[in-house]
This record gives sequence, structure tokens and C-alpha cells, in this order.
Amino acid sequence: MIDVSSELSRLFNLDGLAGQAVEAVLVASGWEGERRNPAKKWATTWRRDDASAWIQGDRHVEVEFTLRVREVADEWADPDTYLDDLYDAAVAELPDVVSQLEGGVLGPRLEASDEDLTGGADFIEHTAWRVADKVLLVGVKHDDTEAPVQLVIVLREYGTGHPSRPRR
Repeated sequence: MIDVSSELSRLFNLDGLAGQAVEAVLVASGWEGERRNPAKKWATTWRRDDASAWIQGDRHVEVEFTLRVREVADEWADPDTYLDDLYDAAVAELPDVVSQLEGGVLGPRLEASDEDLTGGADFIEHTAWRVADKVLLVGVKHDDTEAPVQLVIVLREYGTGHPSRPRR
């Protein structure tokens, strides 16, 4: 599984998460832009090894690194029967990523918080921290029955919420 600690460290040092600044960090870290939304000045989807990244939003963007994707249909012929097993397998990988982040260069900067830092997004299980004016979240999600189960790391500015959900 890819380690994105270096990218996160550089992103934490940005004054704000703007699309072009995030793009510059990804390019410098060896990520390849895959798709460019004509309405934006930066590539929105990225790939490096088996991982992908997605820059969402406009003014204040959110960066989502997808470390592991498990396609429901690829795992078992009847996903409804085995979906809990698929969730359990993805959740079992979560502590390794959390440990990697807490034990690495980012560890001293991570601040635990009692508040809900999901920004309104639904996660099967997650761990989240504040880092100054940003939120770092590691979690397992499954958006709907057709989507894969994903292990993701999300970085966004504190208080901006999830870009596809209304801001409070």
C-alpha cells in the first residue's frame, strides 16, 4: 500500500488548499494527472502505483487519496451475502494506515478531537485529526451498492465540510 505521508506533509504546509497548489504537490511527488475538468485549471484525478487521488471542489478543495479499492462484484458473486466480510476486510487495514500516519513525520502535528470531523460524509469506520487549520481523516467508505469499498485518506480545510454537501 502506498504511503502518502510526504504528500500530506507538503499539503499541510500550504496556506490554503487551492486546486493548483495541490496539483503542484502531486506533480512534485510523482503522481500522474489522469483527467482534467475543462472548468478547472488543474487535473482532478491522479494516479500513482495502485493508488488514486481526487481533487474535489473549487475555491477550497478537498484531496482524497484512495489507497485500496475492493470491488464488490469482483469479490463475490452475491455481494449482499458477503458485504459484511468485505467491510471487515477493509476495516482491518485501517489501523495500519493510522499507525503509519501517527508514527511518521505527521505524528507530532496530529491533534485528536472529540468533534465530528467527517464533514457530513458517511464512513463505515474512520479516524480523524485536526492539524492547525486542516482536517485529516482516514476511513473506510462504501457510497452505495454499486460502488466499491474504499480505504481513503481525506485532507480538507477545517470548517469547509465535504465539497459535495452543503456547508453549514
